[in-house]
Amino acid sequence: MTIFIGVYTDTTRLVLTGLVPFILIASGTLAFPISFVLIRLYRHTVLRTMVRGGAKRDATPPPLETVQPPPIERGALRQPTIVEDPPKIGPGSPADALCRDASFAPWRAAAAYGAAGAAYAVLMTACYHWATGMPPTAMRCLFLFWIYAWPLVLAVDIIAASTRRAKFMAVGSYCAVFGLIGVLLLARNPTLTVGQIAYVWLWMDLPATLLLLASLHRSVRAVGPLVVAFVTLAVTGTLGGVSLLNTNHALLRSVAGPMFSFGLSAGAVFVALHLAGLALFAPVGWLALRWIRDRYESKQISDQSLTLDAVWLLFGVAQSIELGSEVPAWGLAGLGGFALYKIVGAKSLPLLYATRQANRSSPRLLLLRVFSLGKESQRLFEALDKHWRHVGSIQMIAGPDLATTTVEPHEFLEFLRGRLARRFIDGPQALNLRLAEMDLERDQDGRFRVNDFFCREETWRTTLSHLVNQSEVVLMDLRRFSQQNSGCIFEINTLISVMPADRVVFVVDHTTDESFLRETIQRAWSQIPSSSPNRQSSSSSLRLFRLAGKRGDELRQLFQVLCVAATASPPVPHLA
Repeated sequence: MTIFIGVYTDTTRLVLTGLVPFILIASGTLAFPISFVLIRLYRHTVLRTMVRGGAKRDATPPPLETVQPPPIERGALRQPTIVEDPPKIGPGSPADALCRDASFAPWRAAAAYGAAGAAYAVLMTACYHWATGMPPTAMRCLFLFWIYAWPLVLAVDIIAASTRRAKFMAVGSYCAVFGLIGVLLLARNPTLTVGQIAYVWLWMDLPATLLLLASLHRSVRAVGPLVVAFVTLAVTGTLGGVSLLNTNHALLRSVAGPMFSFGLSAGAVFVALHLAGLALFAPVGWLALRWIRDRYESKQISDQSLTLDAVWLLFGVAQSIELGSEVPAWGLAGLGGFALYKIVGAKSLPLLYATRQANRSSPRLLLLRVFSLGKESQRLFEALDKHWRHVGSIQMIAGPDLATTTVEPHEFLEFLRGRLARRFIDGPQALNLRLAEMDLERDQDGRFRVNDFFCREETWRTTLSHLVNQSEVVLMDLRRFSQQNSGCIFEINTLISVMPADRVVFVVDHTTDESFLRETIQRAWSQIPSSSPNRQSSSSSLRLFRLAGKRGDELRQLFQVLCVAATASPPVPHLA
């Protein structure tokens, strides 16, 4: 049994300074490829179940008359005006208040989380001085505080930074302050070098940052925290059990001895012990996922708080390793810092919404789009996710473009259990159940949720009609729209027949077949039923918004357009 590590006389030091870093590295390394594979399998399962029993939603369209509403009575009807100019918002109007919330609420939330992160950094700075016995000085405290505060930059990216410029500004501001602190340190202590100052940050922050960037990458972020939680527990059992056995030779002989008696080689015993640890801790990981799911369904946590908790917990563990090298007990300091972060966050976040919840409406946004947009859909959804969810919920029909972006914990567990098909709407009963389950209330962090509806080919049209009736504003992304998008043609017809025109916003760009879009709108408008709010309205206008990229000014204008649409007055009957 010489293949095993020798006996350690200080088990605590082994765990905190040797085993924990290795577990973090192994877990972070494994989490990304596992998440990547799972998210691709999830998308494949969604696509396969969506088209089961029918053709794809945007396949080659049937003749136009089959996707238009049935023949209905016609009469005198004003043709719609297609508006592209940005709307004017009066100061103090409902639209102005809603737009301010949508624009600035993410940054207020970032400030609240910043206070929680600052509390974490202060405690970790104090723990460093207590653990090392170094006398605290103003510059040393400031330097360490800024080192421990680095996760705030990652938090700002997750919470509020919806453009590349905002992300670069967050990183640049941190680096500028860090550089200023470094200059002051060099001026006060000539024996220091730039390399030594940079080394401290690289040692304390870079490893955890790389692990997080992998597990929280946009392509896997929806399931990254869940996979990290499971993999960390599984790796802990696989590596931790064997490492602890090495500290007790008597226990090691009693466990490995029978295996050798069966003729297994040392290498086979080594593998068997690791597999046994995995088998013992994998159920613990599954229970952890179920615990997260239960807390999510009871609204005790949100998707964003789950991601942020993963950030601060990982840094809390990683940044405590150095403290535990001398006095092992200080290796637990990061857990205390994480607990303080949670306490401060729980106290500060509700203050952001206490005065606004009773006075503001929470308009429900229905998001429709061309499914073939792919990453372009993801970028627009990311902006809506960070801003609109502070003022109202988002409803949408799940599609291949965003199927892996809005994965909720309970949906992910259903997928792992092979039961994701149960989430799909296959008839009126399932549709009524899903409509009744819509979550329209704020989470504890003040954000609303995304309600995505998994539909089969034969049920998505009925689902769309119900969602339109239950939404205050509709955003339809028609970039890359053409005659091939039969599903979008049906959606346009439905919107014009059911939804007041001033509550609908069409997003277009140079890839939109705009002449065909206008033709589709005109044709749908000429066939709306007498019960349509657009037939009864004294003014009829549809708004097109041109989105060239994802710049901050464009997004602000889009939020203004949405807020005007969401607060539009009920249609005034047309008396002509």
